[in-house]
Amino acid sequence: MWKNYFKISFRNLQKRKLYTGINLMGLTIALVSFLAISLYIYHEWSYDRMYSDADRIYKINQEFVSGGERQLVGTSPSMLPAVLREEFTEVETATLLLDLGIFTTVMIDAGEGNQEETKFAYADEFFFEVFDLKLLAGQKSSLLQNPFEMVLTQSTAERLFGGVQNALGKALKVDGRDYVVKGVMEDFPSNSHLEFDFLASFKTHRHGKNPEWSPSNYYNYVKLTPGVEVADFEQNMAQMVDRYLGSDQEEYGFQTDFFTQPVTAIHTGDPTLSTVKPGVNLKYLYIFGIVALLLIIIGVINYVNLATAEATERNKEVGLRKVMGATQTQLFGQFVSESMILTLGALLISLMVIYSLIPILSDWVQVPIQLELLSSPFGLMFLACVLISVGFFSGAYPSLILSRMEPIRAMGNKIKLGGGAWVRKTLVVFQFFVSMGLLISTFVVKSQLDYMREVRLGYDKEQLIALSYPYQAREKMPTIKEEMKRSGGAVSIAQAADMPIHIKAGYNIFPGGDNQREFMITGYAVDHDLAATLNLEFLAGENFSETDIQRNQLEDGTEEFPVLLNESAVREMGWTAKDAVGKRINLGYMSNSVVKGVVEDFYFNSLHQKVGPLVIFHDPMEANVLLIKLPAGDPSVHLASLEKVWKEQASDRPFNPQFVDQAYANLYSSEQRSSLVFTLFAGIAVFIACIGLFGLVSYVALRRTREISIRKVLGATPSDVLSVLALDFLKLLGISSFMAIGFGLWFSKTWLQDFANQATIGWFPYLVSIAMVFGLALLTIGYRTWKVYRVNPSQTLKSD
Repeated sequence: MWKNYFKISFRNLQKRKLYTGINLMGLTIALVSFLAISLYIYHEWSYDRMYSDADRIYKINQEFVSGGERQLVGTSPSMLPAVLREEFTEVETATLLLDLGIFTTVMIDAGEGNQEETKFAYADEFFFEVFDLKLLAGQKSSLLQNPFEMVLTQSTAERLFGGVQNALGKALKVDGRDYVVKGVMEDFPSNSHLEFDFLASFKTHRHGKNPEWSPSNYYNYVKLTPGVEVADFEQNMAQMVDRYLGSDQEEYGFQTDFFTQPVTAIHTGDPTLSTVKPGVNLKYLYIFGIVALLLIIIGVINYVNLATAEATERNKEVGLRKVMGATQTQLFGQFVSESMILTLGALLISLMVIYSLIPILSDWVQVPIQLELLSSPFGLMFLACVLISVGFFSGAYPSLILSRMEPIRAMGNKIKLGGGAWVRKTLVVFQFFVSMGLLISTFVVKSQLDYMREVRLGYDKEQLIALSYPYQAREKMPTIKEEMKRSGGAVSIAQAADMPIHIKAGYNIFPGGDNQREFMITGYAVDHDLAATLNLEFLAGENFSETDIQRNQLEDGTEEFPVLLNESAVREMGWTAKDAVGKRINLGYMSNSVVKGVVEDFYFNSLHQKVGPLVIFHDPMEANVLLIKLPAGDPSVHLASLEKVWKEQASDRPFNPQFVDQAYANLYSSEQRSSLVFTLFAGIAVFIACIGLFGLVSYVALRRTREISIRKVLGATPSDVLSVLALDFLKLLGISSFMAIGFGLWFSKTWLQDFANQATIGWFPYLVSIAMVFGLALLTIGYRTWKVYRVNPSQTLKSD
């Protein structure tokens, strides 16, 4: 029976080529979009689930409370893993990582000269007990046991030594010191939050020999024993804090605690918790998932509307089948089989499109989309569910109304397709609501991105480059600065601990001096040229001078130490900018700090956060970045001059400048991808919706062909006919517009709540989105109206 259904369905689809082509195109576009988004979401959701005991692996984060303020950080002390392994029966093992890329780059020499590398970390000997990554060479039980030993990833071994086995036992120079390659592991998977090329023995590091409870610069991980409750483990850690840090907390007036984070939740977790690899906002994944479902829904709606419109041409077929004895169930199966065939065809074409476009898609979303998932048992089951669901729901309603036709009325061409007009109109309203909603969302996201690009940051990032250098080279920097300025390639140069787009160091202001408040503050180590290089505005006081004492010159912390504060820090202390100059504040070791100047607030973190208190202190020996202001004009000319000086003065390191404005734009790569997603899929939604509208207009036009012919005979122009047919549809679009405005208001509030600094969203996104959809809808209606208007009245007014 089903074989016969599919044979007849295939013939029918082949006969009605336009109907089949439009439906196939609509379903294919919807399925391509759905599958692409699904693959992306699955990749992001699958992060760190490849470890055999992933459900028992946790990252240890730290919480600080000072002066009533709470701060969460994604790192913790080097002493923690050893204490957890030795004193906690709940812990099977624990490990740590020190990501050196947070602080500086390293120079690697495999015998062919120095190469600058960023993905370098120290790890202890327990790393492979927690993360069971595949080892390709070496003995896992002996890795990272001794100082100056190293493990490479497969791609790094092939790049430096030409192969995995070639690398084993070879020597590498890291910043001039010899390391021995003791193992080669597989590359970290693309869905791992860890991403390194080199893992060096932590015992090489000073804290590897003598771990301490400060600083908290390490990524610590623990694998709990089976059956342990995480809440019990965290409670025991709180008791550990009292034992080891209780006296320090009392002396320095702060509180701290440690809390766990499942390794599988790191990538989609709190973005303020630092991780090795940037994560993704979970809210964006939910939004993309909803977009994928909506695109499938409007693809199904498109099919329903077209099938309903086509039903007027199949009345005699249905009537004849019923006269010959076909039951309603058999007819229902016949028409559902047609939708199944179309859906199968669309799915096969979609898979071919996905496979051909995968390099472009991967580059577009900056995620290596894995097509192997679709050929896995889970993927095949997923595709089967998509096929059955889309095929059935596409064909169910049209099949139902077609199979219910009365034979006599159908054979006599006197049909009325149920009371389903309201259903079809509702579906069109929903289609265009989705289309307008996605367009509005696109404009909202774009408005915020434009705001972030154009907002006044408080410093000048144009023609500004950053050039990182290691601590070992800091003695050379004054000479290099002078030579670079003498070359004409730089207007001004400053040494700083970070680029101004993201200043990381955290400090505390303690009661003392002229301030009695305690609060957390960000610290920025710089030299005296920073203000001129960034063009900072002084509200009061003056800048550092070359003769000011530097932090490394303090002997006991009691000397007067000049600092600069921003507006937010002054406001936190209850002062005005003018009153703040000359005040004394307590910065712990720098307990006798004196405010020399107050600068206007500038954004030193993502616009997701408000500008917080900032202290700038004179400490070029703690800097590791040169901020270089280029002269106006072609940057390449000035970069060539700077590179020449760099090669003369620091020939052991490559010249790798980074434009600060590009680094600033990279902070919002996730939002930029979201904007592209909304733009693309909003266009797709509008296109599919217009096809659906075409179907409904076709149905109405065919039902009113005699009326249109009479109007034409009586002198009606095409515009008159268009106004008659368009009125009802414009009412439907009006309802869609009202719903889309409500959705847009909700989306604006939801999207922007993650930004402490928000763009003002006016009526422009709403008006433009609605106008675009109305314009395209009128073109669609106008085209179909013109086709019907051109039919000769003599063909339509003849008697039945």
